[in-house]
Amino acid sequence: MNFDLKVKQISKETFILIGQINNKMIVDSLINTIKNTKDENLSYKTNVKGHFTGFESLVNNIDFRNFLVFIKNEINVIYKKNFKVMNAWGNILKIGDEVIEHDHSGVTGFCGLLYLSNKGPGTYFKEYDLLITEEIGKFVLFDAMLLHSVSKIKDDIERITLSFNCEQIRGWEDNSKLEWVNKNDI
Repeated sequence: MNFDLKVKQISKETFILIGQINNKMIVDSLINTIKNTKDENLSYKTNVKGHFTGFESLVNNIDFRNFLVFIKNEINVIYKKNFKVMNAWGNILKIGDEVIEHDHSGVTGFCGLLYLSNKGPGTYFKEYDLLITEEIGKFVLFDAMLLHSVSKIKDDIERITLSFNCEQIRGWEDNSKLEWVNKNDI
């Protein structure tokens, strides 16, 4: 067999955007939804070693969509293309729970996180050597390739977050069945 292999490491610009929403109604409703939709058959089976609602459980949730409307200007800062929300899920961590270091490689758009509690050790982004402290309503938009983790919960608390992955909509894709084709429509 005859072939030519070339290998080269290529660096890529990445981003982390941190913001804040102050809409108690959306936050309270999302907390309630996550607490009432956790799926014990899926919990502790992903990188999140805690309670989990399922990857698609919040994609069509009206309060999640309203959250995206609130942050559309911030999204436009980090992502200029049209996108669709592929996954949106809730996590509840308690004493002894953690999030194992991972990335979201394969996601073609961007990822996000919304803190729904003040408690917890924060989210650590390895490449930036950045620990983001938790505060209700704080959100983080980040590049899918960034490694991140949450250390083991040591106190008797309840840490609640909403996470999501957004995919780029490509020109050749059939988007006739998507409700959110243009990010300017959200």
